[in-house]
Amino acid sequence: MIGEALRHLRGEEELTQEQLAFDLNVSKQMVSHMETGRRKMQKDIAKAALSTYDVPEVAIELIYEFSGGYTSPLFNGKAIERHRLALEEFAIRESKEAIRILEEVSFIKPPGETTSDERERVGRVIDELIDAEAAINNLKAILAKEYKISLKKRYDLRKPYWKAKGWI
Repeated sequence: MIGEALRHLRGEEELTQEQLAFDLNVSKQMVSHMETGRRKMQKDIAKAALSTYDVPEVAIELIYEFSGGYTSPLFNGKAIERHRLALEEFAIRESKEAIRILEEVSFIKPPGETTSDERERVGRVIDELIDAEAAINNLKAILAKEYKISLKKRYDLRKPYWKAKGWI
C-alpha cells in the first residue's frame, strides 16, 4: 500500500526517485525499497511526505496506513469508479443511508441501560457513518485533485470557523 502511494505521488508530482529521496531526506535506495515493499516507511518520512506534498489521494493512503485503522483507505477497488460523478453519487447514497439509520435509532437511553439489540443497532449506525465518511473523503480527494484545490488550505480556512463555533 505504501509502495503504491509513493509511486502514485511520484506520478502525480512527476518526480524521479532521486527527487523524492531528496525531498524526504532519504536515499534513492530507500525510496526504491519502500516502493517495492522491502522496507517499511517510517513515521517521520510519512510526516515529511504529508507536509511537503499536497496530493490528497496519497495523503489518504499514508494517513490510513499510520492511523492504526482509525481512518478510511483510498477506495480504488474493482467496484469503485474513481470519477468525480460516480464518487459524488456514491457519497450521496452512503450519506443518505447514514442519515436514514440515524433517524431510526434512538440514543435517548443512557449507554449503560441499553440492551444488546440496541447496542447492535448503535453499531450499525457507526458502520453507516464510517461508510459515509469514507465515501466523502474519497470524493473530497478526487474533487481537490481534478479542480486543483488544496485540501490542506481548505482545512486551514475552516479552522477559524470551527473555532468561532466553539467546535474546537
